[in-house]
Order: sequence, then structure tokens, then C-alpha cells
Amino acid sequence: MRAIIDIGTNSVLLLLASRDSEGRVLVTDDVARVTRLGQGAAQSRRLHPEAIERTLAVLREYRALADQHQAQLEAVATEGLRMAEDADAFLGPAARVLGQPVRLISGDEEAELSYRSVAQELPGDAPLHVLDIGGGSTELVVGCGPQVLDRRSHPMGSVRLTEQYVRSDPPTKAEVEAMAAAARRNLATQVVAPLPELHGLAGTVTTMAALLLLLDEYDRHKVDGSRFAVWQVEGLRDRLASMTQAERCRFPALPPGRADVIVAGVTILVEALRHCGAQTLVVRDRGLRYALV
Repeated sequence: MRAIIDIGTNSVLLLLASRDSEGRVLVTDDVARVTRLGQGAAQSRRLHPEAIERTLAVLREYRALADQHQAQLEAVATEGLRMAEDADAFLGPAARVLGQPVRLISGDEEAELSYRSVAQELPGDAPLHVLDIGGGSTELVVGCGPQVLDRRSHPMGSVRLTEQYVRSDPPTKAEVEAMAAAARRNLATQVVAPLPELHGLAGTVTTMAALLLLLDEYDRHKVDGSRFAVWQVEGLRDRLASMTQAERCRFPALPPGRADVIVAGVTILVEALRHCGAQTLVVRDRGLRYALV
């Protein structure tokens, strides 16, 4: 069994899983904790001491789970540390907690792993667009079957855009439009051929699906593979943007650690769907950790 830890800007994920004889991922547990390691890092280029401590506490929990299952451990970190000049302030203590180094991966590798987590489960070599919205970066990957043709890690994410543009609760229309414009500027640097479907990954997308499915609690089996039209995604974004953070927290499937950044995340998603010429979002409860099993 493998224990894969994905340390992101907003959340830290643990996948306990193995592969069967046909290469399918068999999930024992898939855990997420919001620690916001990248709190303020986009502006200050430094990690907040309390964010480091929150994340180390979760790593201790994950190390215990990995040991309990006698799983082979691997930990990777992404944009939250890539944009911090003092990443070693976290990487050193994290290595001591886990008993091994944390691997800081590049945006390109993050994009390719995210793509593989979807492509490895789809037959054939049909064209495929995969979007991974994180707290600090968003990866958009174009490929055919298992082959990656173009990948880009864009310096925008749900936490990053919220910290840059949102000053009101709820956000003003001007603030939402500023986030949308930033998303459009980033995406415009990557030209993609239109496809009718966009496969979306990570917490923004899966939380959005849980809200649209009216789930009382998150259920990955109902979320994974669900499909939504662009108008549904945009309608939910507008509804969430009209609410205060406290009002958003009343949704059982929207955890407090995501309620303040969900509008920015879904705004990125709306603009990505338009940029890719997609009429349908396919939600995948996957991510780079699945490609590392």
C-alpha cells in the first residue's frame, strides 16, 4: 500500500491506496484537511509561522495513519511552497515529522501528474482537457489519451485571487469581475483548441459538485464523474458571490476552510470552461496523488 501526501496552498491531502493487477487504483482512504499553508505567501513571499504549525500538525496525523497501514510514504508539495522564499522553514520540520524529505515539484510536473490521474482511467487516445484548480496555482493540460501535448501552471488559485482582489463580504460585483479578468489574462497565455468537455479536479471543483448535487455531506462516489453545464456552474458562482461567508458556511458540503475562497475558485472554473470552449464540466475526484500510487 502507498500513502501519498499532497501539500497544497490551501489543503493537505492523504491518499491511502494500492493498484490491482489491471492497474486500477484501490482506495483505502482519501483524507483532506484545510491548513492554508500558503496564507499570504503570494504577497509576502514568506510562510506564516501559524500556517506552518497547522500543516505540521496534519502531517503528524497523516504519518500516524501511514504507519498504521504500514504504507510506503511519499510526500510532495506544490505552489504554496514554490512561491515562498523561505520554503525551508517548512521543509525541514516536515521532513523530521515524516521521516523523509518532502519533494517540491515544479508546476509542469504538477500539471502532468494531474492529467495522468484522469487519463489513466479513460480508454483510447481521444483529445482531453484537464483542469486542476488549487489554492495558489491552476494547471490546464491538453492531451490525447495518455500523451500530454501542452501543459501550463498558471499563477492563480482560489486563495491567491481572494487575497489579491476581495475586500468585501460578500464580494462586490467589481471584485468578482476583477478575479474573472485576472483568470482570463492568465488563460489567454495558453491557446487551446476547443473541446466540448473539460475534466475538472481538486477541492473547488468537487465542492462545487457537492453543492449542485445538494449533498448533506461529501460523497466522492456521487461526485466523481458528475457532469454539469456551464450555466449551472456560473449560476452557482453568482449565488455564492451574493452570500456572506457565514451564509456560505451553512451548506453542509462547504467546509469553513473553503467558504471564504470558493467564489474565486468557481470564477476561475467559469473562465476556464469558456476558454476551453467547453459546454460540459466533468467532475473528477482525483488529482496528482492518484498518479503517484
